[in-house]
Amino acid sequence: MKKILTFVLAISMVAILAACGGKDTLTVFKSSDNKFQVSASNSWKDADGQLHPDSDLQIYNPQKEKYFMALLEPKEDFTDSSLQKYYDIVTEPFVSSINTPSQGDVKEVTINGNKALQYTLEGTADNVNVAYIVTVIETPTHYGQLMAWTLKSNWDGYKDEYTNLINSFKEAN
Repeated sequence: MKKILTFVLAISMVAILAACGGKDTLTVFKSSDNKFQVSASNSWKDADGQLHPDSDLQIYNPQKEKYFMALLEPKEDFTDSSLQKYYDIVTEPFVSSINTPSQGDVKEVTINGNKALQYTLEGTADNVNVAYIVTVIETPTHYGQLMAWTLKSNWDGYKDEYTNLINSFKEAN
């Protein structure tokens, strides 16, 4: 009887762990021109233009208040430019669009071999407290802004997932 009870408990634990502990599978999301991609868990979906009309790639999980978009611009559209100059062009207008912005330190990062500048930003947008991680990136052919955001109260729980999402950004195969 004791062996049967132990066996039943062991099988139950395996079933519970299998049901609860299953890993999310990653889904690849591509930019509208199919040139760039990110990978995110299958709980994300294509935002289909709902986040920003000019976004080249946008995904979200509205039930969890998770959002990501990439705005990409061909380097050939800029004269005498660099990653720092592009950062200077795009950052001030974005930060100033947030009420009571608090920008974190800018750090240099590398995303799949591409140089980038990254910072966090907290503030209020439309009377909602939000938190962003913004990455300004330079690829061989494009400059871009990679933005992930959520409600401020969710930030600590999502920031690692956002970092992994941004780090998956690359040219599509």
